[in-house]
Formats: sequence, structure tokens, C-alpha cells
Amino acid sequence: MLLTAFFRYLKGYVRVRLKGYSPERFLNLCRARSIEIWDLRSSGLTYEMNLGIRDFRKLKPLRKKARAHVEIIERHGLPFFLHRNRNRKMFPVGILLCVAFLYVMSLYIWNIHIEGNYSRTTDVILDYLETEQVVHGMKKSQVDCKEIQSMIRLEFPDIIWVSAEVKGTRLLIRVRENMDTGTEEALEEPAEKTDLAAARSGVVTSVLVRSGKALVQAGDEVEKGQLLVTGRLDIMSDYGEVTGYQYTAADADVYARTEYEYDDEFLLSHEERHFTGKKRYGFYLRLGNRRLAFEKKPGFSDYTTLQTEYPLRLTENFYLPLSFGTIFYEEYETYTENYTIEEARLLAETNLNGFLENLMEKGVQIVENNVKIEVSGSLCRASGTIAALEEIGEAVPTEILEDPVQAERPEEE
Repeated sequence: MLLTAFFRYLKGYVRVRLKGYSPERFLNLCRARSIEIWDLRSSGLTYEMNLGIRDFRKLKPLRKKARAHVEIIERHGLPFFLHRNRNRKMFPVGILLCVAFLYVMSLYIWNIHIEGNYSRTTDVILDYLETEQVVHGMKKSQVDCKEIQSMIRLEFPDIIWVSAEVKGTRLLIRVRENMDTGTEEALEEPAEKTDLAAARSGVVTSVLVRSGKALVQAGDEVEKGQLLVTGRLDIMSDYGEVTGYQYTAADADVYARTEYEYDDEFLLSHEERHFTGKKRYGFYLRLGNRRLAFEKKPGFSDYTTLQTEYPLRLTENFYLPLSFGTIFYEEYETYTENYTIEEARLLAETNLNGFLENLMEKGVQIVENNVKIEVSGSLCRASGTIAALEEIGEAVPTEILEDPVQAERPEEE
């Protein structure tokens, strides 16, 4: 629909008013001769319609035959626009300059789009391309798609496939990553020499060792920093003596019952903000490090400020050194109020639940909650202990020992 309207505008068309003895006959004659008519409307004894310029010139014999009178009431389209501005010498110059500008702009790359990347962010790839002179605003004739593909594969080994192509003023780069690279590297790299130490004090409930040697067992009480599993294994001789050591990365699940101290208190008297409804708005422009503000001081003694900045960009990843921002001020007044006992208990419980949720997000299982909430005088206090079950092993470097000196033994006869 839009394309049809565009071509009609380019060719030009007129809106006419039809009068006469038999306008229906005139319309039938137009249809028989394939004259295109659109936006036909009836207005009493007359009709109004749109016709192309070429079709309008075919109407003369039809008007005589149908005894109809046709008058032009509106003219639309590029031909009429150019005719009206034929005496304005700078107008065609402006059109030519505009066309020339668009043509010149079409010779450059204005958008570099990267898709298919997951572990490698778009910014990382764009920064690398910039070091290789592949940037926004470069000439399309300087873009070597095959070279770009080779460069990306060499720089990022985890990218196993690259496709680069130019579409209009857009450089489209598609990549495919090897999602198993991290796993393969982990298997190939030698294991680090580490032990497992207790991150918290507690009573060990279970030990499951996958690599290394356990130094504790279920029921043992351990202190923070105590070794739980060692990655240093003894190499024994036939005589039962230690001849050397083999090192590995200790790997185990060591669970213990731990205890957290909880203490939270606050005054019943507190300050509350009440917004008055008075607001002020402002905006500013930022060019590089310079800021030009179009705002007045809010004139409030107490107020909140919300500032939002919008960087301008020509394309998806081509940002201009210009941005504009908005500033929103809202006045408030401060009052001193007191929590009721119910409100204080609810706030204390909310704080406690937030603490427990934070522990559970870290994988800690809550076993017992022995926290008590008390409200006395002007103070609300929540204190007590929280019993938990959690994995307490954390990796620490293994102490490297020198191999023991072996004493010479007499040869058996």
C-alpha cells in the first residue's frame, strides 16, 4: 500500500470533481478503458476522485461522449512540486547536494553488527577489531571480509566459525563458539596443588573425598582454617618408609553443623519522608566531558534527584560523543515517628528473614532458629543463634615438602 502511494506521488496525480447529466456513464467508460480511479466519493450530484496525470489526459473524448464536466480541484505529487519551485534556483541545488550526501554516506560502514557470541561480548570483539582498523566510518572498499574472518579465528581460539559480509552500510559478522572449550582445557591443564581447609568452625557431619586424603571424619569438631583434606599423598617404599610425595588438587564434600551469631537492634523513633507533590524537571546536553544544563535550582530544602542519561548513536554500536539527560526533582518533608510494637516486630522479622535468605542463597541449610525478638523502652532488639548445615571446605595452597633422605640399607645375601 505504501509502495503504491509512493509511486503515485512520483508520477503525480490530480483530484477532480465530476459533474454532468450521467456521471455513472462516465465512470463506466473510464473502467472500460482501464483508467485507474481511486478514493472515489459522492457529494450530492457530483463525484470527487483521484487520477494519474497520464490518465487525466485521456479524459477529453470521454467527457464529450458522456456530456460530463471535469474540473481539477487539487494537484499532488513530485511533478507539481518541482513545477511550483522551478524559479527557486537553490532548491534543485539542495536536492542534488542531498542526493550526493546520501551517495557518499552509502560508501562507508556505519554499523558493525555481531551475532552468535556468548562467552565473548560484543564490546570485546569490537575493541579487537578497532585495533585492526576495522571501525565504524571506514570505507566499504577497505573491508576485507576474508581477512576479518581469519583475524577473529586467530585472536579467539574458542570461536570455531566466522562469517563476515557487507550489507548496505552494515558489516554483519556471525560467529559460532565452541561451548566445550572450557571443559577440554580443564581436563588438559594439570591439577593445582591444593588442600581443603575449614571456612568456618563446626562439627563435621559427613565427608566424601574424590581426590586427596581425608584428615577428619564425621563427629570431629574443627576450627576455622583447620585442614580437612590434604592434596599431598605419601609415596611409600617396600620398607614402609616415606620416599616422596605426590601432589594433587584436593576435592571433597565436607559438611558440618555450624552456628551463626545474630544481633540486630534499632530505635523505635525514626524519620519518615513524606513527599509534598512538588516536582521540578530539567535537562542537559553532554558533549564529551562538558555538560550544558538547561535547568533551574529546584528551590526545595529537601528533595530527591533522579537523573537519566541517553547517549546518542547512529547505529546499534556506533555511539556519538553527544548525549542528553533529564533530571527529576521531588520535594519531601521529614517527620519523626515511632514504630508501634507490632510494626517493630514486623521490621525485625523482615530483617531476620533477609539474613536467612542470604544464607540460603549461598547453599546454607537452616537447621534451627534460636533468635528472639524483644521490644523494651525505645529499643527493639533481635538476637540469638542460628544453627546451620553447610559445606565448609575451601581450597588453600598445599605446603610443598622436600623428599626425605633415604638411609642406605645393607644388601641381602
